Amino acid sequence: MKRSATSLSPAGRSKAAVSPSKRQRFNSCLRSKYHLLHLIHRPIPFLAPLLFFIPIFVFIFIPISINWIHPSTASLYGCELAEEWNRTYGGRYGDGAWCVQETADGGYILVGNTAIRGEGSDLWLIRTDADGGSLWSRVLGGSNEDAGYFVRETADGGYIIAGSSYSFGMGGERLWLIRMDGNGSLIWDRTFGGFVHSSGDGGWSVDETDDGGYIATGYTQSKGNGRKDLWLLRTDDKGDLLWDRSYGGAGDDVGLSVLQSRDGGFIVAGRTASLNKKGDDDIWLLKTDDRGVMTWNATYGGDGDDAAFQVVELADGYALVGRSESGAEKERIILIRVDHLGRKIWERSYLGGSGASLQQTADGGFVIGGRIDREESGRDGLIIKTNSVGEEMSRLVLDGMRDDICSFVIQNRKGDYILAGITSSYGSGAEDAWLVKVISKDLREINAHRLENLTASLQYRAGPRRSL
Repeated sequence: MKRSATSLSPAGRSKAAVSPSKRQRFNSCLRSKYHLLHLIHRPIPFLAPLLFFIPIFVFIFIPISINWIHPSTASLYGCELAEEWNRTYGGRYGDGAWCVQETADGGYILVGNTAIRGEGSDLWLIRTDADGGSLWSRVLGGSNEDAGYFVRETADGGYIIAGSSYSFGMGGERLWLIRMDGNGSLIWDRTFGGFVHSSGDGGWSVDETDDGGYIATGYTQSKGNGRKDLWLLRTDDKGDLLWDRSYGGAGDDVGLSVLQSRDGGFIVAGRTASLNKKGDDDIWLLKTDDRGVMTWNATYGGDGDDAAFQVVELADGYALVGRSESGAEKERIILIRVDHLGRKIWERSYLGGSGASLQQTADGGFVIGGRIDREESGRDGLIIKTNSVGEEMSRLVLDGMRDDICSFVIQNRKGDYILAGITSSYGSGAEDAWLVKVISKDLREINAHRLENLTASLQYRAGPRRSL
């Protein structure tokens, strides 16, 4: 199930709800209080005793009450997300970034696809400085469709990339692993898969193992039980296959994210249609030992199609993010927290079209990257910041004039957020690779200053008045 940069069709859009601002609620409250004061100051004898109590109510109750803000008004408390800079990379045709990671020197490495050579799609690796300025880029591929979906900086400062290639090997699509040094020079590349007449085999994610080798996941149609089976491959440091395993049944089963866990085994997240009796996709979380032998697996989902796109390991379990069509129509982004055996602890859903990326943040919360589908602007990039129990604290919608998506987001070592994706609103081509820096502003000082100004204004306006 190959992701394509040309899949940004503005379908199923919905307008995001906007909560009233704190100042709007306060001003409404203020008008009501002063309307009452105006009536009281009229010469109505039986209301005269209230003149003593109303100032107490106004000056004491209101300043206290406006400190409480409902969690749905996410942008007014905790932190406010704001775009600092926006960079695009590409040519006249379709280009995109599917993954970004911070490098040891504080810059960034992106991987995706480009049509810059005019011969289908090629894998594209882009290295930038801390401000998103391009240092170098590399294009790899052949005459057919090739793309990179995940990149990770290796322990020696080089890069390991997972993707798919139609250009190399016999038959259809094949899982593609590429090893490069820190300057972008190719060390080796390997393709895995067999000859079939259908879509073949594909790669989605890779991690470096503790012995210097690699673990990759994706899907295979060359072996296994179904049309697509979840595929797990382990290689040595030179990309030579040590072992591979397939998991699944008669339906389509795909691995979309893999990590080596602290116990030396592997955790894989993706989707399964084989384990859902209704034939729809369920989120699938699968744990193996260091030889790929399954130790447990768990599914999560409902009546609609559900899939997990990324899993992260926590101190006492795992968290995974994805897309769910089983819940509320407009809340498609799903975040699930489980223990070390896959037992669900909690589940949260958020307004948006899909959650593609997840990282635990320095404060113990999470940052989610994805998209929101809106009637007025199509698909827009989206970042959601939550606390440690998944409650939404803030969000930023990057709304352009055309379709844009966030495919990956990370928190860098300085605490800012870096978004990678695909944009049709900015840049020079039909679609460009996209890199955005988002900063977080603490609103405690901002709100304290606003409160001080509002209280002073209220005291001035509620001063002695002449009776009418």
